[in-house]
This record gives sequence, C-alpha cells and structure tokens, in this order.
Amino acid sequence: MAVTPFKINILDSELDLLHRKLDLARLPTNLSNEEWSENNDVTLKLISDTIDFWRKSYNWRHEEALLNKLPQYKCPINVEGFGTLDVHFVHSESLAKSPIPLLFLHGWPGSFSEVRKILPSLNEAGFHVVAPSLAGYGFTSCPERAGFKLEQDAALMHKLMLKLGYHNYVVQGGDWGSHITRKMALRYPEAIKAAHVNLITMERPTFEKEPSYTDFETRSLKQHEHFDTQEFAYFQIQNSKPRTLGFALHDSPVGMLAWMADKLFTWSDSYPWSPTELITWTLLHYFPGPTTGFHKYRENTPENVVFCEDGSKLVEVPTGVSAFGRELEMVPRSWAEKIYNIVFWEEHERGGHFAAYEKPKELAEDLDKFFHSVWKV
Repeated sequence: MAVTPFKINILDSELDLLHRKLDLARLPTNLSNEEWSENNDVTLKLISDTIDFWRKSYNWRHEEALLNKLPQYKCPINVEGFGTLDVHFVHSESLAKSPIPLLFLHGWPGSFSEVRKILPSLNEAGFHVVAPSLAGYGFTSCPERAGFKLEQDAALMHKLMLKLGYHNYVVQGGDWGSHITRKMALRYPEAIKAAHVNLITMERPTFEKEPSYTDFETRSLKQHEHFDTQEFAYFQIQNSKPRTLGFALHDSPVGMLAWMADKLFTWSDSYPWSPTELITWTLLHYFPGPTTGFHKYRENTPENVVFCEDGSKLVEVPTGVSAFGRELEMVPRSWAEKIYNIVFWEEHERGGHFAAYEKPKELAEDLDKFFHSVWKV
C-alpha cells in the first residue's frame, strides 16, 4: 500500500477533556516545607506553576502547527508474526546532488520530534532524513501481541527504508534508537553503510591489561554507575508494571508531566527546559497514551539486550560515536571497540541524553563529518 501524507490533528474533544482534568488537578498540600527531596527539581512549585501556565497560556494548536511543518507520512509495514503496523515518520529530502539517506531513531521519553532542531542542518549537509515514530510511540501503531523485541523494531525500520526506495543508507540512534541501530547493523550490513550512536551500554569487557582512562572516560563510567544504581527504578517499573503505571499516566496529564519532567531534568545537561517544551514533550506521550511506549521495557530487559549473544558480537559496519559529557550511558572507547568497528569518535564536554535536542549543532557536525567520510555505494 502507498505512502500517504499525514498531519497531526488532535480531536477538540480530547483537548476539552484535557483542560477539564487540568482544572480539577489535585496536588499534595504537605510538601511545601519538605525536608527531603529527589534532587530532580520536580517540586510542588514547578508542577503548580506549569499547570497554571498550561491552563492560561499554553496553546496546543500552535505547537501542533509547528510540528506539522515537518513533512510527515504514514505507511503500512508488515512484520512477520505481528501483522501490519501503521508507521508514522518524517521524511525530509535534501536538495544536494548526491544525498545520503539517513535513518534517525529516537528513544524514550523522546519522540520523532527530537529531529526538529537538527533537521535543517542535516538536509543542508546532504542527507535525506527519515525520522520515524517507533512502534507503539506517537502516531505509529502498537503490536497487538507480546514478543515484539528489538529484532522486530530493526526489521520494521529496515522495511520502512526499503519501502521508501533506500536500499543503502546510514543510521543514527540514541536511547532505544542506539540499541535498534546496533540490531540493524548486525542484521542488515549489506544495506547499512555506516552506523552512528550517542549511547553505548555493554557488559564490562575483559582485558589482558586494564586500559588507562582519560578524565572524560572516568567521568562517563561514574555517571553510568550512578545511573545503573540510583536512577534505574523507572526502567524496573516500566518493565515490570507497564500496564499498571500506564493506567495512572494515561488518565492524568499532571502525572505524565511529573514523570516526563523528572527524566528531562535529570537526564539532560542543565538544558533550560521551558514550560512549553515540558508540556509538548508530555503531550506527545499523553495523547496517544504512554502505555505502549512502556512496553518496549517489558519486551527488552538488560538480560536480552546487553547480557546476551548479540550483546558481545562485533558490529563490522563502520561505526561512529558522539560521546556527550552528561550522557547517562557511555563507555570508554577501548570498551566500545570490543563490540563496534569504531572509525569515528568525538567527545563533547557538554550535552546530555537528548543530544539532537540539546546540542543539535555539535551532533549534526559529527554526523556530517563521519557519514561523508565512509559513504560508498
């Protein structure tokens, strides 16, 4: 079936219900003088002030119109054993004479909209950019049966690129997108000419002699350990109780806002999130419903992503890495070279988990330099 243009158009009835819920928001009253905190800046005042802004000043239709400036499409893609999914994606073509097709993969709690800031630079640099919503995210439908793992995500994304006529292409991924990028590079090396990631998590490798680490790498390892030991509860609940948590956040825009704000504040590098940004990122999960996004955690545990056979295989496709100073999960280059054919490695002192959104210029420059250096068809 054909690729068809798509525009976001949330029903007026959904917006009316949303505002009624905001008017009836029930916040705790016993936290004003709290002597403890979660060190994430998601305070009673922050939530109260954001709700007030949401009710009085925020304009979804304006944000929707901005999102709809992105050239969006949908098309049906069949995944073996799971039927047909209706895949939503941005497809923005470059005016360059010999453009490189680039698949841009987001993760959680992001969305396809993470491509917005970086898209003009990538098009200008000579990339045809395809930025899909992952299965169960945003405006892509969700599999109706269990067992849809990263292997199926990889097949879905590969089939999308083939559907668009791209039999050779490159891939960039962050968060879940980095894991899907790895799966794709392992399974479709004949099509993927290069892979780039801005997150790497892996089992600690063994060395005959322990490498020496730079200050940057030492900080990265400490941050990785802190994330794994102090900030991993979200993964555990989204893995073990995606439906239960989903009921709460599906019904409560304020609950979804708090859950989103925690991740945006603690996972970024002091990025100045505006109330509008907090709300829009929240609504891109609240409107379609957050539960289906949580299911990716149910299907993909560390045991079947990192501590598995694929986790130790070498990706032979030329691989580039942009390591940002506040990324949650990044390892030293000496580690990464155990499982990737690293031919490009760039470190940035500033920047966090949402690289394309926090540091679009830096990431775009890395992608331009790396992909053009290895592109051969």
